[in-house]
Amino acid sequence: MKRKLTITIRNDVLEKSKEKAKKLGIPLSRLIENFLQYYVEPTVYCFKCGTKFKINEAKVCPRCGWYICPKCGACACTLGEEGAKVAFYMRKTLMEIFSTTEV
Repeated sequence: MKRKLTITIRNDVLEKSKEKAKKLGIPLSRLIENFLQYYVEPTVYCFKCGTKFKINEAKVCPRCGWYICPKCGACACTLGEEGAKVAFYMRKTLMEIFSTTEV
């Protein structure tokens, strides 16, 4: 079942979004739905084995602060220094997108 949604956003964001969505052949409603789905059930891929998992159901490593893969047990600790930086900034980007507290 689908429901109609009315939202208010900045005009420049709307116009740029419409333009980009049109180029990609994606309806804005699908983009918004995908975003909201990710917002309520965020998923990530394991850095080591590539398994996709829901972060709401994963444990967080107390050392690195990243999610522990439920399949192989890996987290950002298994990455080298450069990989750990990538993980850190990826997490920071996700937090900024969803307006949660800073890392």
